Amino acid sequence: MSRTIGIYAHHHGSGHIHRCREIQRELRALGYDAVLLSTDPRADVVLPDDSGGGPEPTARATLHYAPYGNAGLRQRFAAIAGWIAAADPAAFFVDVSVEVAAFVRLTGVPVATIAMPGVRDDAPHQLAYRQADAIVAAWPSWVGLPRHLRPHAARVHAVGGISRLTRASTERDPSHVLVMAGNGGSTWDEGDWEAVQRACPGHRFTFLTGGSRVDDPTELLSGAGVAVIAGGQNSIADVAATGTPAVVLPQPRPYAEQAASARVLEEAGLAVVAEEFPPARQWPELLQRAGELRADWSRWETFGAARRAAEAIAGVARGAGGPATAVLSLADAGRARHLANQVSLLPPGVEHITAALSAPAELARAVPGSRVVAAPSRNLAAARNRAAREALDRGAEVLVFLDADCVASGELLTLYAEALARHPDAVVAGPVTYMEPGELRTTDPAPHPARPNPPAGTTEAAEDYNLFWSLSFAVTAATWRRIAEAFGGFDEGYTGYGGEDTDFARNLEKHGIDLRWVGGAHAFHQWHPVSSPPWEHLDDILANAAYFRSKWGQWPMEGWLREFEKAGAIALVDGTWQRTG
Repeated sequence: MSRTIGIYAHHHGSGHIHRCREIQRELRALGYDAVLLSTDPRADVVLPDDSGGGPEPTARATLHYAPYGNAGLRQRFAAIAGWIAAADPAAFFVDVSVEVAAFVRLTGVPVATIAMPGVRDDAPHQLAYRQADAIVAAWPSWVGLPRHLRPHAARVHAVGGISRLTRASTERDPSHVLVMAGNGGSTWDEGDWEAVQRACPGHRFTFLTGGSRVDDPTELLSGAGVAVIAGGQNSIADVAATGTPAVVLPQPRPYAEQAASARVLEEAGLAVVAEEFPPARQWPELLQRAGELRADWSRWETFGAARRAAEAIAGVARGAGGPATAVLSLADAGRARHLANQVSLLPPGVEHITAALSAPAELARAVPGSRVVAAPSRNLAAARNRAAREALDRGAEVLVFLDADCVASGELLTLYAEALARHPDAVVAGPVTYMEPGELRTTDPAPHPARPNPPAGTTEAAEDYNLFWSLSFAVTAATWRRIAEAFGGFDEGYTGYGGEDTDFARNLEKHGIDLRWVGGAHAFHQWHPVSSPPWEHLDDILANAAYFRSKWGQWPMEGWLREFEKAGAIALVDGTWQRTG
């Protein structure tokens, strides 16, 4: 395995490259040859500048910066591609660029990217987050996940604020005010600060702005009574690392990122925040409040943050690709067209296994994209168990059971795999949308209201196992083996149609196996004619209902049984449902 990891640092400001250097140092300590690429001249590999601009930079809102006719842009990506071809990296960390992340991923290299605060629900940001194998969030673990990251929660690693600084032994001077401004511009000017200094005669001010910036502000931050900073991630991490009381003046930045970070600090009681530059007369009280705040900056979790980020990136280098997944279905030749749609809409390379309820050779010809195995009988439970055994024999690590009438959304397999990575001992299930006649789609879900539908990227523990539906669910190979050993999988005592999935759920609950609902893992059920109640399955339903009651002491499928009774087809005789004629 390659021990090289690429790191891309955005060149605006110095925060990105400082953060990346810290992560690079920790990756090297983990034994990786980490190489920093950036337009910044301090990079290990200096990339061509692409700042010339040009028309149509957003590619119709699908990207952030890809203008037509920009020679620097072409040279830049050519340089990145050349480095990848020569270095063969095991992974690539991007801080931060949608275009670089997507380009690197297109070369077949696993990507980790940085999470950014603010409003990042636009299509380009979501593209970068969806493609990433890991998302490093440089804020503490207790910070609530922003809405734009919730669909990707399973891959977010909140590592804490990343700073290159540590607290110096300098004695703190309560009267010393250190003013730090980033390179992105500020809403204050020299005249504003002249008025503030006149209003605060008991304080002395040091300005690290423009040409007065220093390479290492450790001593100044460690000795200042109060630091006045904008709301950039690196400035926050630096005052946290040095434990410096702070006044935060969030500046207008793309995607309102500083305003979002400042709100977190204010709500946590870590800093005094002013959304606009306060009038000079308010500054004495503002500085006093900040100095007396006694904020516990250890809560920003800067200690070890760069190492935690490096470990997340190294995890991508070690384990990219995800578990081997098999999609399992059961069908007869009458469902061949529905099954063919299911197979054709799966991502390329996903193994598909069909347990044929009858005519396996005919079904194999009709659906060549599936590995068709003969089920022992037309017994649905036996067919599912047969498909599972075949998947295990072929090395599958995740088993996704999908009814032959269903097609998977583009996110179903990924979200099931992520849910099982977090809950490997559980059975996980997603919502199902019923389509109209002639419809075939994998987007715009309208889930059946009888089943839970959590927010995308989240899971919920099931409170009612009776809501389990065998139309769409997934397990790890290890959990299926546990199920097979504990109660045999689906109970093959059920014949034909009905009851076996409710029985399966009862066994899950009885044997302490978690059932979890997975948000966003949508399946879409293709239309086919049905009868309600299902008259064609009446005898199966009667036999299976009696078998279920013998095991669990209750009648299943009571709604159907009552409808059959109302129609005069069955009656409850001596505690048993029987045909009336």
